[in-house]
Amino acid sequence: MWADEKFSILCLLMFKFSLRLCLLLPTLLITPNAGWSFSPIHHQLRVELEPSTRFARIEDTIQLAKGECGPFYLHSNLKLAAVPAGWQVATSSALLKITWDNSGSSICPTALTLNYSGILHDPSLDPDNPEDPNGFFFSGESYFYPQSREPSSLVTFEMRVFLPKPWQVVSQGKKTSDQISETRRIVSWQSSQPSEEIYLIGNKFHIYEAEHNGLFLYAFLLQEEKELAERYLETAKGYIDFYSRLIGPYPYEKFALIENSRQTGYGMPSFTLMGSRIIRFPFILHSSYPHEILHNWWGNGVFPDPEQGNWSEGLTAYLADHLLLELKGKGAPYRFQEMMKFSNYVHEGNDFPLSAFTYRDSMASQAIGYGKLLMVLHMLRTEVGDENFLQGLKKFYASFKYRYAGYEEMRKNFEEVSGQDLSKFFEQWIKRKGAPEIQLQKASYVSLEGRYDLRLTVEQSDPAFKLKLPVAIWTTGSPVGEIYHIELSAGRQNFNFQLSAEPVAVRLDPYNDVFRRLGIEEAPASLSQTYGAQTVTALLPESQGYEKFAQSVAKQIITTAENPPEGGLWVFGKAHP
Repeated sequence: MWADEKFSILCLLMFKFSLRLCLLLPTLLITPNAGWSFSPIHHQLRVELEPSTRFARIEDTIQLAKGECGPFYLHSNLKLAAVPAGWQVATSSALLKITWDNSGSSICPTALTLNYSGILHDPSLDPDNPEDPNGFFFSGESYFYPQSREPSSLVTFEMRVFLPKPWQVVSQGKKTSDQISETRRIVSWQSSQPSEEIYLIGNKFHIYEAEHNGLFLYAFLLQEEKELAERYLETAKGYIDFYSRLIGPYPYEKFALIENSRQTGYGMPSFTLMGSRIIRFPFILHSSYPHEILHNWWGNGVFPDPEQGNWSEGLTAYLADHLLLELKGKGAPYRFQEMMKFSNYVHEGNDFPLSAFTYRDSMASQAIGYGKLLMVLHMLRTEVGDENFLQGLKKFYASFKYRYAGYEEMRKNFEEVSGQDLSKFFEQWIKRKGAPEIQLQKASYVSLEGRYDLRLTVEQSDPAFKLKLPVAIWTTGSPVGEIYHIELSAGRQNFNFQLSAEPVAVRLDPYNDVFRRLGIEEAPASLSQTYGAQTVTALLPESQGYEKFAQSVAKQIITTAENPPEGGLWVFGKAHP
């Protein structure tokens, strides 16, 4: 496990729950390049909101870049007080489409002011309970502000919100004022860093604050719980310091934990929105919480190019969920677990390449977009070396902060740092679906004058992947297997080793460093194999009572055990001849 140990030394000298870290990382002087840079659209928002009904009156002044005249879209629930001169409004796909009339000779203005009102759409509400009074959550999906639907559009904003006194509101960026006027609260938020969308979240919060090296930290809780707030604020300090040293400076002016009565776990620019039950699990502080903090760098600091696939979830999982366990010596079991998920849930019918991943909507998509990419990044680290990998992360972040970047930019970045041609590596692992199936077919040796010649025959399924595979060989009197590396590129290959002692055991990929589909001889049986099978069948007894459950887990129902179809099989009851 030399790679695990070396990476731990590079990352930190001491890692305890207090997260007081000392990192030995190289310093990089990086000049950001001009690729994938977009001028953000600036919004000046004034929002008068009644939380109990979600009714709002809004004024938004949009600063338009030269030649950028929309179109802009609002939710169709909203009604414009007036249509500004030179602009047209039409309904398109349940949205109001606001376009500049370029039929005349006039040039579009540098600003557009819209006044509108209506009930704001809360995408987090349960459709069966649309009147949920427990707070509100508005985002780009709400279309509560005029927005472009271009995939590369970014925004900055200033937002002033008026609402009843007991309520508080949170957004990304910096809180610039919070005051009371009679029975109304007036809160202002400002975001000068580009984001992909604007958020507005509210509830009757109890607010706890701290400051850390000039960074404002908040905990917005639904109850008075000072001890809980302090645990999250103190933990945030440690992880923000850790990732700032590992990757680069924290990209926002604040970080906030926001409690949500709905059970969510979201990482947004400068805050995380986590469910009430979730934040009270003690293990969340050092599992999901650092994952959401890290999204400020990956996903909200550097934006994935939507045309090339969403790499942010896999990279965040690798540097949070995986890395924090690896530093405790538990990286190999975690990687095995991720390959188990892929092997159990992904099959020919639902597989797709990493370049096609957008977001998690099933166990299969999670196994690909999170687990497979996590393993690919681990192999990239092995390919370029630990030091180059760490330098590459810092360079990628510094070059593309507040910008869009895809796998192509990532590849070029690591090529520049390592001096290697990584085009075939990225082509195979990012654009090709599937996983290699590798098997040690035969192992034999002959002894000759104190030397032992070991021959291994390794097979992989077609079409073959090209990869470097670690092999551990144990010899007489050696408690630890010596690691060798072989290069696979065909369906069946022979490899020869000259040893000074008699070989007693061989294991392929002993520390789970290579992404592959696990064989039945190494993967324990689990219910997830049945859930994830391409074909799932339920065998029912003659007696009644199991039909509803069977229909929820299987697409095919049979009543006889003769010649059951291939795939997962659920057997209900005992009465089967």
